[in-house]
Amino acid sequence: MLLGIFAHGQIVNNWNTDPYITEEAMVFHDDLDFYLNSYSKQEIKAMRKQVNIWRMNFDKVIRATIDDIRAHSEGSVVAERTRDFTLPDARTGDPYHLLGDQGRIRAFMFLSVTNPPGRFQLPLWNSLQKKYDSTEVHLFAVYGRELHPGDKKTYKNYPSPKSEGEKLAYAQELAMTVDIPVLVDGLNDAVLDGYGRAPNAAYVVDKEGNLVFRGTWADSRKIEYIIDMLLKWEKAGRPSRLQQLDR
Repeated sequence: MLLGIFAHGQIVNNWNTDPYITEEAMVFHDDLDFYLNSYSKQEIKAMRKQVNIWRMNFDKVIRATIDDIRAHSEGSVVAERTRDFTLPDARTGDPYHLLGDQGRIRAFMFLSVTNPPGRFQLPLWNSLQKKYDSTEVHLFAVYGRELHPGDKKTYKNYPSPKSEGEKLAYAQELAMTVDIPVLVDGLNDAVLDGYGRAPNAAYVVDKEGNLVFRGTWADSRKIEYIIDMLLKWEKAGRPSRLQQLDR
């Protein structure tokens, strides 16, 4: 369906939808804008009601340096290739090894219980997984750093966790609301930091383990488009030119 919405060559919310083909993979342009450009004004307004705007701006702008903000929004500190990890599933405790899961397209996003955009995306990703054969596509979330710990009434019961157990409890509570796995990063947020520290970033890894998409903010519509394009490319025999996909 989204292949018709995101036509080749379009610019959607400042994102170029055209992939390009290398010797190893079909790769998609980064979507590393610092701002929440994937949401409507109404959606942003609803998310902002959940947090203290003054505090949010203080944390993000005053405490963070301009160079740090620029680095994240322009992608200079975002992982350029797949960084392997093994993390436990919040519900089962079973370890999940990213590069041990070859042969499937893997898409994952970072989130936390105090992250309004991440919580907005979680049910959308849950529904999206139902569209695909789980032997071909695997979607999951990684529970990272709290974005607005202890903020306002919404998150007053969720201060920054002080132990692995506290963080696991937050992740388990969130995981109970969806079907897709929620993995738990360590208290030091090593996996999140390794991928660039953006609190609701999304990444797509192809069947061979190549990192083919990086986005500062998760967007289920873009993830769906990317997965559909990858599957279409695979089905067409991995042609070397995009034009051959349309035949």
